[in-house]
Amino acid sequence: MVVLSNPVLDHLPLTKNQKPTNSMSLPIIDLSMSDSNTMILKACEEFGFFRAINHGIPKELISRLEEETAKFFSLPLSEKEKAGPAKPFGYGNRRIGPNGDVGWLEYLLLQAHPQFISQFSLHVSKKTSSF
Repeated sequence: MVVLSNPVLDHLPLTKNQKPTNSMSLPIIDLSMSDSNTMILKACEEFGFFRAINHGIPKELISRLEEETAKFFSLPLSEKEKAGPAKPFGYGNRRIGPNGDVGWLEYLLLQAHPQFISQFSLHVSKKTSSF
């Protein structure tokens, strides 16, 4: 899941052959609603991702996370690779697309709850602390 303080997907243009439909609207899931689990499942199955609201994460924390993420992914590949490979946590990248969109995918997998941070996650943090 990606959390953004300012939604960027609302402003992306459609490709030439796409016509706007209700099924193309980014799903917005209100996590305070009792049926949010069902809505998350439906959004993932039908759209692939969603925007979460009422999640309780302070905007300041989201902004800081976005800043640190931008710093990390703007590093040279050799620096980012110091935080990998992702087994299960760390940096990874791969080419995608023989059956769909073609491109390069980068990811950084980290444990979110301090109680469960593994020694490897701590190691990744120390290796990339220069950003």
